[in-house]
Amino acid sequence: MGGRGRSRTQRKHFRQSRENVWKRSKHDDSGEKQDSVTTTNDGNKEHRHWEPFATQNLAFDEYYKEQGIVPTEEWDTFIGFLRTPLPAAFRINSSAQCYVDIRTKLENDFMKSLQAEGVDGSEIEGIKPLPWYPENLAWQSNFSRNQLRKNQILERFHEFLKLQNEIGNITRQEAVSMVPPLFLDVRPDHFALDMCAAPGSKTFQLLEMIHHLAEPGTLPSGMVFFLP
Repeated sequence: MGGRGRSRTQRKHFRQSRENVWKRSKHDDSGEKQDSVTTTNDGNKEHRHWEPFATQNLAFDEYYKEQGIVPTEEWDTFIGFLRTPLPAAFRINSSAQCYVDIRTKLENDFMKSLQAEGVDGSEIEGIKPLPWYPENLAWQSNFSRNQLRKNQILERFHEFLKLQNEIGNITRQEAVSMVPPLFLDVRPDHFALDMCAAPGSKTFQLLEMIHHLAEPGTLPSGMVFFLP
C-alpha cells in the first residue's frame, strides 16, 4: 500500500506544476554572499558569510613539482585543469515509476529549450545524455552550479532538478562515479559488495541495475551489500 501511494505522489509531483518551496534568499538574488545563521552554546545567533572553497595549496604545488611528473612548461596548464569545476551530472533512477517521463522531458523539452535560449552567448549544448550510459539514464549539464543558481533562463531547469532530486527520481552523481558499476556488469542473480559506500550513490546504482534487469513482475535473487 505504501509503495502504491508513493508512486501516485511521484506521478502527481511530476505532471503537475506547483510552487517551489526552495525559494532564494534576498542575499542570493542580489548576488551578495549568503549568510548562514548558527546558534552558539550560550543561545546567541551568529551570522557567518559563505566563502568559496580554496583551490590553491602551496604544499600540493611544491610536492608535485618536485616529483617531475609534469614538465615545468606545462605546469600552469596542468594545474588549471585540476582547478576547473567538474560539470554537473545526474542519473535518472530507473526504479522511479515515472523515469520514462523524466527522460522524455529532458530529451524533448530541456535539451531543445536550453540550447535554443543560449546562456552568456555560448553555443555549447546545455545538457546532454552521457553516450556511454545505457538507455539515456545519465545526463551531464555544461552549466556551472553558479549559472544554474543565478541565471534566470535556467531557473525552470534548476527547479526541475531540485524537485526531482528531493522526490527521489534522480540522483546527483559525478559521471566518473557511475563508471565502476557498469564495468561490474551485474545481473539479477549476482551478489555485489560495495566496500566504501559513502554516500552510497554506487550502491544505489547497483541495486537499480539488478532490479531493472530482472524479469518484469519478479524479484532478483541477487543482493547488494555495503560497508560505510
